[in-house]
Amino acid sequence: MSEVKSSESVYVPALFPKAGRLPSDPHKVNENYDLQMAETEKYRQELNARRGLRGASTCARSLHISLFFDGTNNNEPYDTYKATPPHPTNIARLYHASLEQPESGYFRYYIPGVGTPFPEIGEMDFSTFGLAFANRGEDRINWGLLQVANALSFTLTKDELSLATLQAKLKTMATTWPLTALGKSSRRQAMASLLEPLLAKVETVQPKVLAIKLFVYGFSRGAAEARTFITWLSELFDTPEGAEHPEQALLGLPLTIEFLGLLDTVASVGSAHAAPFADGHMDWADGTQQLPEVKTFPEWIKVCRHFVAAHEQRLCFPLDSIRYADGLYPSYAREVVYPGVHSDVGGGYPPGDQGKARGGSGELLSQIVLHDLYAEAFAAGAPLTVPEAVLPDKLRQIQPSRKMNPGTEREFYFSPILIDRFNAWRSTLGLVEENTPPNPSNGESLRLGHPLEDAMAAQLAWLTGWRIERLARGSYANEPFYGKATQTNAAEQEAQKAKRDAEIATAKDKRKAARGQENEAQLLLGTASPPPYEPVKDQQQIREAAVEFEHDYQGWRRDQTSAAGWVIDVALRDTVYLLNDDDEQHEYELIKAEGEARAKELFVECGINSNKFRVSDSPQKAAVVALFDDQVHDSRAWFLHDAMSSRELWGDYFRYRMVYFEGQTNKRITPVVVAGRVVGIALVLGGVYSIRRHGWKGMAGTLGAASVGYQVINVVSGKVEPFLPGAEKILQPTFAIGEVVAQQTQAIIEAEENLRMQNMLDYLKRTGGLVEQVKEVVS
Repeated sequence: MSEVKSSESVYVPALFPKAGRLPSDPHKVNENYDLQMAETEKYRQELNARRGLRGASTCARSLHISLFFDGTNNNEPYDTYKATPPHPTNIARLYHASLEQPESGYFRYYIPGVGTPFPEIGEMDFSTFGLAFANRGEDRINWGLLQVANALSFTLTKDELSLATLQAKLKTMATTWPLTALGKSSRRQAMASLLEPLLAKVETVQPKVLAIKLFVYGFSRGAAEARTFITWLSELFDTPEGAEHPEQALLGLPLTIEFLGLLDTVASVGSAHAAPFADGHMDWADGTQQLPEVKTFPEWIKVCRHFVAAHEQRLCFPLDSIRYADGLYPSYAREVVYPGVHSDVGGGYPPGDQGKARGGSGELLSQIVLHDLYAEAFAAGAPLTVPEAVLPDKLRQIQPSRKMNPGTEREFYFSPILIDRFNAWRSTLGLVEENTPPNPSNGESLRLGHPLEDAMAAQLAWLTGWRIERLARGSYANEPFYGKATQTNAAEQEAQKAKRDAEIATAKDKRKAARGQENEAQLLLGTASPPPYEPVKDQQQIREAAVEFEHDYQGWRRDQTSAAGWVIDVALRDTVYLLNDDDEQHEYELIKAEGEARAKELFVECGINSNKFRVSDSPQKAAVVALFDDQVHDSRAWFLHDAMSSRELWGDYFRYRMVYFEGQTNKRITPVVVAGRVVGIALVLGGVYSIRRHGWKGMAGTLGAASVGYQVINVVSGKVEPFLPGAEKILQPTFAIGEVVAQQTQAIIEAEENLRMQNMLDYLKRTGGLVEQVKEVVS
């Protein structure tokens, strides 16, 4: 699968207890509180020792700041309070459970997912541009940095920073390609302008501030934002003269990342139009996803957990692992594989979507991850509310807000059926089962003994086995998940769309009324639009997915629903890679063979040569089938309704997911577009191109041979652009794509500068603005 050898093992979740993982013992709650008070207790003891006292209290505290970066197209205010049914992600649910008590030093901040309204930064509408290209992602990360300054401002002066001040600073921190390298300087300047006026207050403020403790969470692109946030935060640290390491502090106050909780990091989600190409990292995610090394930032990040989806495989959702390119993980981090696709881990699916979780949100597979993420964060000292029954009397008296809100507690509900099926799924991992029942207070994940990419490949075989029966053989049509899936008819769609359009119009009218008012910025916060109407076509998605899978499984040519599928228009933004043909064919054959083997374990033939199958008699295997039937979603089937009326062009169900490991990948890929420029052809500013591929499936031999496997077509002229001499050398498939991209990015920047300079010289010559030195002067 990957060129990386001897990679460290990935982790898998422990058995899930019947009672879940919310704390059930007041002693555990006290331990969590003690971790939050550790600096205060240490300071008290040291102060009393100097004074010769015993037991005296002291007026000091640490700040606890929790930041929640939500995933693409996820928006807590809408998903929780307006959507029907509500479907907040696990990031939003954990935000609801987080303690907020600024006067006691507890702060929480929520950052909506890209592609959704974020009025505080001036983004008012759901946006397909943000959905496709992570538009305004940089602003969201900078907003997180600004909230750290905001919390310090309130703590030291009792005043929050004004919305106008925050928005003004946000603008000064913004960058555009290719000048993203200037972002470090602008961020440092903006943060310094907010922090330096507070410096004098640090020594005099009461209670005394001892430390800044951060708890950072993120899902999908929000996880990528969280990782970039960590990188950019580290760039704010100064290195004292003669010191080996940066001082991990702001305003002289020690700053630590107590917990970093990541759910299925995706740093690049591109348009389906770009398939069979895999998108690379966007500008703000380029070079920022690697977790800090312990040798440079010792004991800065205390705990990191990255929960990843075992069954996601969309081309446009490549995973960014936290494993380093050398195959090792940071000592403070664990990567844990969970069943399901992207949002089965991060949450956000409504109950009943695609006929899954028909019994309510308690049957959503993401509830397992929610509990495990809560438990890991709680064990690391995260300030999270708890059920009233386990809240110790002492804490109830001094901090009654630690009692979990009843509505939030309902968001943590799970069905016993879900637990049984999840625990049965663990039988597919090849572990030696524990002989003792699971401990709800000790949900330690377990080493699998295999690296991440191998674990994901093994899990895809199980899901492919299920698909062979349900999709290729057509038995889905007789299953409840299809029969009870929602399918809106034309009349329902027309009425629902009209209602949604009216809601959007009302929001925009409110926005117009707010313009020019004295408190315009505050008024605009309440004028975010709902998302555009999207008809529910679950049965259609399942049927079309079945047809696609059957065609691929049987080796039949599959027609796209749009003729445009044969020539792919590549939006020249950021980075695009081409998958290697030979590797794709090998993947297809391997996944098919392994899937057939697993199908024989999950299903048994009803009679000799009957070609009719039923679910295995094994209770565990039957429970695994039930999990795939009623819990695991089909993210590729949903990924259908784009402008080309087609699912992922050239994508299919017989591909392993692309995984990035720092500068390495698990697939050999070719850099087609780097930093928004086509690699290997002469640079033309403003050029627009299409990529025509020589595919192994459906198109082989139709376009003639090409040494790099594709053609670049000038959209304006329609002509094929010739590759530069030697281009084939830099366009060879490679696992070490990071090094190639870095080299090409620098070359493109230099070429652009030279081209701009030449264009300017030519212009000055034509207009007489440039007098060239004459080589020979005749006297």
